[in-house]
Amino acid sequence: MILMPHSDYGRVGFVLGSGGLAECLPQSVQVGRVLKAGIKPDYINGESGGGLVGLDLEKAFAILKNYFYSPWTIYDLNPEIEAIIDKVLRGIPKSPFHKHESWRDLWRDFETQSYNAKQVVSLVFRILHSIPTLPGDIKPSPQDFSPLWQELTKELRDSGLVRVKNIFDPAPLAKTLSKVLDLKKIMEQDAAFHILVCSGAEEHIFSTGKILPAEYLPRMRVPLHEIASEEQLLSAVMASSAVRPYFPPVNINGTYYWDVGGVNPLPVQYAIDAGCDTIFVFVKNYWNFESNLEASIAESFIEEGDKKTRKIFIDTHEKIFLRKEENIKIHFIYPQTLHPDLELLWVSPEAIEHTLKIETEATDKWLKDNLNIDVKD
Repeated sequence: MILMPHSDYGRVGFVLGSGGLAECLPQSVQVGRVLKAGIKPDYINGESGGGLVGLDLEKAFAILKNYFYSPWTIYDLNPEIEAIIDKVLRGIPKSPFHKHESWRDLWRDFETQSYNAKQVVSLVFRILHSIPTLPGDIKPSPQDFSPLWQELTKELRDSGLVRVKNIFDPAPLAKTLSKVLDLKKIMEQDAAFHILVCSGAEEHIFSTGKILPAEYLPRMRVPLHEIASEEQLLSAVMASSAVRPYFPPVNINGTYYWDVGGVNPLPVQYAIDAGCDTIFVFVKNYWNFESNLEASIAESFIEEGDKKTRKIFIDTHEKIFLRKEENIKIHFIYPQTLHPDLELLWVSPEAIEHTLKIETEATDKWLKDNLNIDVKD
């Protein structure tokens, strides 16, 4: 089948942005409604969570709902961290007053638990003794606590935690995707599908589906890698979602790749360079940004990252509309206010149903107001 330009929209591009579950769940609903409106893409560009949605535009929401309904369906703890936790737990003293086969077993258990207890008590005392004794009317300075910091740092180093490079293992996500998706069909689709990643400071594209017309290939301006196998397709999508330090970079043919969403939250230029006449952009709404004064430490780190990404988003938005040709139409479809349970790496069943309802209503209204299309289920 040869794709012809749409009668009303010409060559259509879908740009699917980043944002973890907080973005790809609303995005999956929005994309589904646009497809129901009869608008099919000739070009798809996906990064991070958008890359996951781009794998199967029609079934993306159903897959997220049925298979990724909790964090532990997406990731496990890094095995290195699990091993350290297991080692610590096995060293915690427990009561020897449980059933034993003989008095010798009971005695050995007492000896073992006594040894473990001494080790824990020793650690506690070493830390407590490293805290300086100060008069109550003197405000301590950071230098006064350097012995405590040194002791804690030593324990972290001895446990191996300082050498751990990532927190989570995304193996459950990869396993489920390989099971529920027809990867061969994705590679043979009529649309060009570009997965955006980075390696070092450079952006890269992994390409599958329909090859771009020859006149557009030189415009891409970044290394373009043709996906050669189903395994490589899955690796490219996993790399695009590998947000450091949460997830590890992915090795593809000897080079490590990872998520690029934080430094390029609005990859619309690729769709312009691919010759698209009408571009639908499904991205996180960085215009609506509010600081959360009640944020936890982890949430504060994410918020600070979002501030930097927001500035990049705004600057990129301005550049795109200064550079684009007049005949190119760019439509932004932003998510509605997120359910409290819809976060970067967390979702609840309530959040899924809430998102389906509000995004369906909002996208249908947008299609009617902007394109005069009534979506029929």
